[in-house]
Amino acid sequence: MGLTPETESKLGSDCSGVDGASNRVLTLANTKTTVDGGLLVYVEGLVLALTTNFTIDHNNTGSEITFLGAINDSDVIVVNYYQVNLSGVGTDFENGPLVDFGVIAVRTPVTVTTGFNGQKTYADGTPENIDIVWDPYIEKHNLDKAGLTKVYDARVFIKPDATLNKYDKITYESKVYRVEEVSIRNFNGVASFQVGGLFYIKDAWY
Repeated sequence: MGLTPETESKLGSDCSGVDGASNRVLTLANTKTTVDGGLLVYVEGLVLALTTNFTIDHNNTGSEITFLGAINDSDVIVVNYYQVNLSGVGTDFENGPLVDFGVIAVRTPVTVTTGFNGQKTYADGTPENIDIVWDPYIEKHNLDKAGLTKVYDARVFIKPDATLNKYDKITYESKVYRVEEVSIRNFNGVASFQVGGLFYIKDAWY
């Protein structure tokens, strides 16, 4: 596994939304999962601060940067980032848990579009089979501040080079789930598998 540096130069007009609006979204051209490490975002030569000036959804492809302040169509945007190169990854997960406990689910890719008012709309793509290890898991974080408890209805474990992005749908045992987050688990510096946290949406026949 390695990290590949990338630089993209864009204009504000490449973002979603309208000229001068906040919460505009820029979709990157990454083909592997991006990471926070080494991420630098410049607008008109000024470096922005993560969580203060922008947020990012790290996806296997098309990571999305949401600018919290106003972005003009003429603004020059430069993004430096790293994406994870999964060549030569370990196969322990594929030859162990995936062989012993793996099942086939259906992944429906979802494209998210953010309107000028920040409202998101979701469009389903073509469903495809995906090999997973299913875990009907509930994770609770006891935090001091109300509203910060995170509870997943299920988790999936997938191969390190499998495609699964936030907002995608997973259908398994006649139930449909929305992917909330996807993270890579490394062992000794090698990406071994990915974990997806899911929320239940509906039964598949509705």
